[in-house]
Amino acid sequence: MAAEGPELNLPMPRIILISGKGGVGKTTVAAATAAAIARHGYRTLVLSFDLAHSLRDSFNCQDLAAGGKASEPINLAPNLDCQEIDVYEELERDWGPVYRYVSGLMSHGGLDSALADELAVIPGMEDLAALMVIDRYFTQDRYDVIVLDCPPTGASLRFVGLAAGLKTYARQRLKKERKLVSMVRPLARMVTHTGFYLPDDEFFDSLSKIVDRIEALEKLLVDPQVTTVRLVCTPENIVMRETMRAFMYFGMYGIHVDLAVVNRLFQTDDPYFTQWAAAQSVQLQQIQSNLKGTPVAVVPMFPDEVYGMEALRKVGQIIYGDQDPAAVITPADSVRVRGADASGPDRLEVDLPFVSKDQIEVIREAGTLALRVGTFQRRLPLPPLLASRPMAEAKLENGMLTVRFLPGEPLRETSTINATVP
Repeated sequence: MAAEGPELNLPMPRIILISGKGGVGKTTVAAATAAAIARHGYRTLVLSFDLAHSLRDSFNCQDLAAGGKASEPINLAPNLDCQEIDVYEELERDWGPVYRYVSGLMSHGGLDSALADELAVIPGMEDLAALMVIDRYFTQDRYDVIVLDCPPTGASLRFVGLAAGLKTYARQRLKKERKLVSMVRPLARMVTHTGFYLPDDEFFDSLSKIVDRIEALEKLLVDPQVTTVRLVCTPENIVMRETMRAFMYFGMYGIHVDLAVVNRLFQTDDPYFTQWAAAQSVQLQQIQSNLKGTPVAVVPMFPDEVYGMEALRKVGQIIYGDQDPAAVITPADSVRVRGADASGPDRLEVDLPFVSKDQIEVIREAGTLALRVGTFQRRLPLPPLLASRPMAEAKLENGMLTVRFLPGEPLRETSTINATVP
């Protein structure tokens, strides 16, 4: 374990997600960020859960697993550990009964056992494995800062939305399904000794414990003092558009973006690159305008390939300068409860940048408020003083959604209101 470093001016360790479109240099920025944080004296872990690992290549590490297990962090420098998550090992460690049930179910269906083990890693399980790893290191108080090298944007959004989805499933269906299976299992075993491969109590116990751990971790993911996102992009039109969407969706999930990094900007007088550099300059100005209020760091195109500690040190210096790279660069509170007078709060404000009024649905369901934008949805538990009031209207103005509530008993049925601009 790395030596003790300075205390963060935060209530608990930090989580920094590095996200962006594939091929823009996320892994390089994640490695440079982790190296810069470690040089400030913080116990730092940089994690990758993308199945196509390249994190070790950024550090020019020939064999990351040398001297240790693949499932354990490897020390690369003072205060700096690195781990490329082995999904299969982590699933067996934390998801043993669940993973074995899914694999066994496929195997009994006629698949080869090795193939069944592969297919048992269904989409989303690698995200769950990463969540469990983060939870484990938080529980151990082993690191001050965890830097997560995320897969491309879509998978990153799935990762942050997974905790909320599991929590909703646990609250609404897990106990009911367990009770139903316990009633049906004896009857099924009268027909076949396998009971039609219905899950046993160990399966539900394991799943329930995992949901409890992830629910606790979700509170950290939506705490802007603990978790922030740093978006990486290149100055290209298509990449910029995806960056704007990522900024919007992360905001919808309540995860604060505290920095954007524009990578590979041409700075040359070579006539061959003049037109390209001019186009990049326009795109840079556009993202600086669109992300007004969020700092934008610019990393030039290097003449050589960026890998190894010395090159990463240069990138980290360009991005962060003399500031503390572990700090929350721009503080924010994306969800706010407001009150019109001394009688108490009467409205909820949610920052939703780049969302248009025809894209959003606001749904009141008992004590929660569901926000749906495209294929993504976030459920906000309402504070007690608002949970007892029916929803009156929702309005979207200048990137901020305002939901107003009226005094009275809560609506028992689901009500849907499309946010409109007056």
